[in-house]
Amino acid sequence: MSSGLDSAGVLETLEAADRILVQQVFRPIGNEYRIGVPAPGSTEEGTPLLFVKQKKLKVKEDIRFRLDPDQDAHLFMIKAKTVFEFRGRFAVTDASDTVLGSIEKSFAKSLIRTHWVVRGPDGEELFTSQEDSLVIALIRRFIELVPYLGTVGFLLQWIPFNFSLDRGGTQIGSYQRVLGKLRDRYVLELTEEARAVDRRLLVAFSVALDALQDR
Repeated sequence: MSSGLDSAGVLETLEAADRILVQQVFRPIGNEYRIGVPAPGSTEEGTPLLFVKQKKLKVKEDIRFRLDPDQDAHLFMIKAKTVFEFRGRFAVTDASDTVLGSIEKSFAKSLIRTHWVVRGPDGEELFTSQEDSLVIALIRRFIELVPYLGTVGFLLQWIPFNFSLDRGGTQIGSYQRVLGKLRDRYVLELTEEARAVDRRLLVAFSVALDALQDR
């Protein structure tokens, strides 16, 4: 099931949207996602614009955003900067391998509250993102680290996983999980200020927050 749009049509649709929905699809061998634009005020999935596959146990991370789930051709992709990337640094490139920017996890800041930085092709900082709630971030870490509480780690899936996006001290968007769904579903809400950022980077980041969160 594809939108029937070509690459220019998909990018034009995303550029005009201020709300983007990421729907996770269950697959036993890896994560899959569909990217679409929901109807105004809705968190239900509309017609998918992009399809994403993340294979597990790859030596080097490779996440491609395709127009058709059954075709190899991709519009852009996320890839690890090095083999066995442990520092949370990932490049975003287009179909011709031109670098669009990068997504980096700040491990020092993330010890308390998950923090990401998204940069442009020249390394300039475009925006940062961190968990909205410090209290919820601390609860997550407490459950994960304290002996015996790890056995109830499944409860984490019911704790809201929300982020804010900030550019130069101004909030340009939010990323919120839709509760009550069997599979993870997230809505990226963007302000007018977010139009200064390449939509491909914003979409890549919205998937990275789920697919690469534990990296």
